[in-house]
Amino acid sequence: MPSQENKPIRNIDTFEELFQCAEERPNYWMELAKLEFSEEMLARMKEREISKGQLATLLAAKPAFVTRLVSGNNNYTLETMVRVARALDCEFRCHLQPAGTKASWVDVLEEEPQRESGGWISGEFRKVTTIHPDFTHESNTASA
Repeated sequence: MPSQENKPIRNIDTFEELFQCAEERPNYWMELAKLEFSEEMLARMKEREISKGQLATLLAAKPAFVTRLVSGNNNYTLETMVRVARALDCEFRCHLQPAGTKASWVDVLEEEPQRESGGWISGEFRKVTTIHPDFTHESNTASA
C-alpha cells in the first residue's frame, strides 16, 4: 500500500483543490511548521535588533548555519529550536492544537513595566471622535 506521501496526485482544477490535496500530505504540515518558526525567529531578531552575524555569535555557530535557519529551508531539531529561542532571550514552547480550532497566544508580563515618575501628562492625549452611520456620535476627550 503506498504511503500518503507517495499517493498519486488527482486531477486538480482549482487552487482550492490544490491546497486541499496538499493539506492531506504530512510534508505540507512539516514545511508549514518550519516556516512559522523561521518567521517567529526573524520577527524576534528584528525586535531585538539582532543581525544574522550576531545570532551566529550567540549560538556559537558559523554564519552559514544562521543563513540556512532564516531561509526556512532547514530541518529544525528541537535542540536547535531551543538554542535559537534562548539566544533570542525567549523560551521555546510547543503546542498541539486540536484540528478545526484556532489558537491565540498571549504573552503576559510577570511584572508591570516601570513608568516614568510624574505619571500621565494629559497634554499627550488627543481628542478622539467615533462616528457610526446608524447612531448619533459624541466627541470625547481621552483622560487618564
